Amino acid sequence: MKALKYIMLGMAISFILACNSENEEDLSPDDDICMDSTATLSGAISTIINTNCAVPGCHVSGTGRANFTVKENIIQYASQIRTFTQNGIMPPPSSGRTLTAQQKQDIFCWVENGAQNN
Repeated sequence: MKALKYIMLGMAISFILACNSENEEDLSPDDDICMDSTATLSGAISTIINTNCAVPGCHVSGTGRANFTVKENIIQYASQIRTFTQNGIMPPPSSGRTLTAQQKQDIFCWVENGAQNN
């Protein structure tokens, strides 16, 4: 019964965090900023994810969250990663981790450019 209570609480928190009033258009940096972006999954994006997301207790195996140690999962959740990082939900403030403006731009542009497995 106690486990069910924690599951329900976790689901409620996830729902609240997933809902926001931001439109995708409101989250975008300058329109032309991604034209010359060189952000790749194997480069900047993996580094950002491995340092800030795929860490113990967060997006790794056994947590019940998407496992971002698996690149296919990063690609699958790319749009959500972009939205959450652009509006400051992820990494969560309580984690003590933050993304720089450049890291947010790299994620945004990688997704804008098709979230390629590159």
